Amino acid sequence: MKILKYLSIPIFALLFSACSERDDAVYDGDNYVSFGATSSEATVVKGSTSKEVAIVYTTLSEAKQNTEVKIAVDAANSTAVEGVDFKILNKTDNLAEGQKVGSFKIQLLESGAKETQKVITFKLSSSVPNATFNQTHTLKYSLECPFNMSGFTGTYKVVTDTWEDYSPGDLITVQPGPAANQFKILSTNNPYISNPGTSYMLVTVQTNGSVTLASNEPFSYGGTTGNMSLTGTGTVNFCTGGINISSLTFSGPAGTASGQKFVLEKN
Repeated sequence: MKILKYLSIPIFALLFSACSERDDAVYDGDNYVSFGATSSEATVVKGSTSKEVAIVYTTLSEAKQNTEVKIAVDAANSTAVEGVDFKILNKTDNLAEGQKVGSFKIQLLESGAKETQKVITFKLSSSVPNATFNQTHTLKYSLECPFNMSGFTGTYKVVTDTWEDYSPGDLITVQPGPAANQFKILSTNNPYISNPGTSYMLVTVQTNGSVTLASNEPFSYGGTTGNMSLTGTGTVNFCTGGINISSLTFSGPAGTASGQKFVLEKN
């Protein structure tokens, strides 16, 4: 037993030494270049004009000398157009001796951004051979429109009105307030009610774009329909200013009509 005990010390030391040597090993073979990742996503905030993003590349080991690395667009696999939707600010990057990570700056233009994502596919070239992995980078970006009530004012055009107070193409006035997150859809051009000058739909907007609607007073239709109060729910689009009341209910002594739709777009 004593012999085993004494032998265990040098054996353990040898094992530790071997592990240490492997942990300190440095790759000293041929160098290769690749993107740091194969994909990324970004948004351009409405009103910001543009957004700058970095596309990172890396080499397998540190550069042995100053090395030029170039980026280009794979237009066949992109939906965004260079020079129109985005710009490459540095198509060539100089990777200094001793470094192994660099980047390219891409300017995403607000004028080219849409709510639906656009795609840019990039590829690399350099005097350093390309690796067999991460040879393309796909950047997907879209327009981000944060909570902003300034757009919900002015003249709107009717797209859909299943209650049929209006026809598609009819014009309606929208006014801001009274609260900061509210706007009014005026009844001024409603030909079927007797109180168009005083009645309106009050829309309250949440930060996520969901809305609730209520009439400030009953709409006076007269005849068998009589007075009808309005309530509803829907959404607004902070990018376009569109208003979509997807569930509108008319209630009064004559009965209730629910599930009506009322959709407006900026004129």
